[in-house]
Parts: sequence; structure tokens; C-alpha cells
Amino acid sequence: MRFLVLTIYIVRLLNWIASFIRTLGDFTLFVFEIFRSSKHFWRRKGLFLKQCEFIGVGSLGVNIVASMFLGAVLGFQLYVTFHKFGAEGLLGGSIGVSLFRELGPVMAGIMVTGRAGAAMAAEIASMRISEQIDALEVMAVDPIEYLVLPRVLAGLVMLPLLGIFFSILGSISGSLIACGVMGLDPSIYWTQFAKVIDFIEIVHCVVKSAAFGLVLTSVGCFCGFRAQGGARAVGFATRSSVVASCLTILLSDYVLTSLLPFGFATLKVL
Repeated sequence: MRFLVLTIYIVRLLNWIASFIRTLGDFTLFVFEIFRSSKHFWRRKGLFLKQCEFIGVGSLGVNIVASMFLGAVLGFQLYVTFHKFGAEGLLGGSIGVSLFRELGPVMAGIMVTGRAGAAMAAEIASMRISEQIDALEVMAVDPIEYLVLPRVLAGLVMLPLLGIFFSILGSISGSLIACGVMGLDPSIYWTQFAKVIDFIEIVHCVVKSAAFGLVLTSVGCFCGFRAQGGARAVGFATRSSVVASCLTILLSDYVLTSLLPFGFATLKVL
């Protein structure tokens, strides 16, 4: 009996691995088709600008709220921690590095995934099950070029702007809590902030945000294109898009953190 149960679990695991490999292969071919169709980008510049507005301007509200509260939490928690060691002067640089290197790009990517990425998957999945994508192919219109490419390029352009904006606003929010509520001198906060935040931090923020923009748009469109069935498929595609995008963002964040230069070359360890 135990051998039978163990065999069932092994078969399920092997089926899951095979399904994952097939999905990864399909996604690789999907990304290749996106790059292949990029040579016709200027044909769809109007759609590109429309998607820039949808992804960038439309996601500005949720990023403002998230950055304000995240910066406020960092300002409070780090001040309490540093105060125990008499190191309140390090607060500005610590908040800046945390936001520009990690939290700004990652949180901006997750916020856009929950709003724009899910909407992309739902919209394209609805077009798939209602045979609108098939109609585009019948009319000799490349659905990748028409539906996917403008969204992917818009994510590549707008996410770095959102990541920088998120990090700046979070730093300001952190200073308001640390200086206005906890009593830290603003000159100390911003002097340390300016001393630590340099070109490398901006590189981290821009490169990671651009990568996350590519991830969430391509994954969202891919999940929408693979939708099969009725209305239930739209919900499944949306859920799969959000989960896969968030996990891939965290994975790619680790990879990029390992590859990008660390900085702080001028700081000496005593």
C-alpha cells in the first residue's frame, strides 16, 4: 500500500516537472516571437503610447500610496532600531539604499503586476476564448505584434520611471516620519542620504525595474494567450499571471543583485 502511494506521488511529480518544462519551452518560443516582431515597432507606436499611459500613468496612484506607507514604515522601524545603538545618523542612507536597490523596483513591479499585469492577462484571455485573436490572424494581422509587443515595450520604458519615482517618494516619506515624528535632524538625514546614494544605486533601480517590466508584461500576455475554455479560463489566466510574475520578479531580483556592481567602493571598513 505504501509503495503504491509512493508511486502515485512520484508519477505526479514527474508529470509536474514535464508540464513545467513544456511551459518553459512555450514561453521561450513566445519571447522569441516578441523579439522577432520588434522590427515592426513603429507600425504600432499609437498602441505603444496607449499602453505607456495604461501601465505608467494608470499605475501612478497605487505606487504613490504604497511608496508613502513603505517609506513611513522604514523611517519608523529603522529609527527605533538605530536609536538603540546610537546610529540614527545612518538612517537616511539606509532608507535610500533599501529603496533604490531593492524595495523600490520590487514593490513597483509587484504593484504594476497586480494592476496592469493582471488586466493584460484577463484582456488577452478574453480575446482568446472569444476567438478575436483568431480573427486577427484571419485578417493577416500578427497578434504578437499587435497585442503583445506594445505592452512589453511600454513595460520596459515605464517601469524604470515608476521605480525611480517610488524610491524618491519613499525616501521623502521616510524623512517625514524620522524627522517630523521621531525627532531626527533633517540635515543629518539628507546629508547621509546624499553621501550614500550614488550612480550605482540608480543603475540598480533602473536595470531591475526594466527587467521587471519585461517580466510582468511578457508573462501576463503569455498566460492570456494560453487561455483555453470558457469564462473560467480568464480567471485562471489572471491568477497564473500574478503568481508567476511575482515569483519571477523575486527570482530575477536575486540574479540581478548577484550580477550588478555592489558599489560603496569609497567606503572603508574600520
